[in-house]
Amino acid sequence: MIKLFEVEDKPQRLKGPVMSMYFYDDTDEWPEYKIIKDDIHRLEVTHLEFLKELQEAESACISDPKNENLKAKVDVLKKKLKEIEKRLNESLSMYR
Repeated sequence: MIKLFEVEDKPQRLKGPVMSMYFYDDTDEWPEYKIIKDDIHRLEVTHLEFLKELQEAESACISDPKNENLKAKVDVLKKKLKEIEKRLNESLSMYR
């Protein structure tokens, strides 16, 4: 029997540091991106907390529509949510 090709069973190991062929695969290790990712995570958590609080306030406002304090609280929470969403979008644009 004649062998046309020699096939090596063992995979080749690369020597030295291995670099990704895509730039963004390596950025997760950079401290600057870690700071941005941590800021994004903090803003997302804050956003979720305000959303929950807003839902509770709107629910209370529906059950007591004459309460002006609840209406004011809903308005304040909506403004804070818009501000957080703006900051979150800015942070996300830096990370992309």
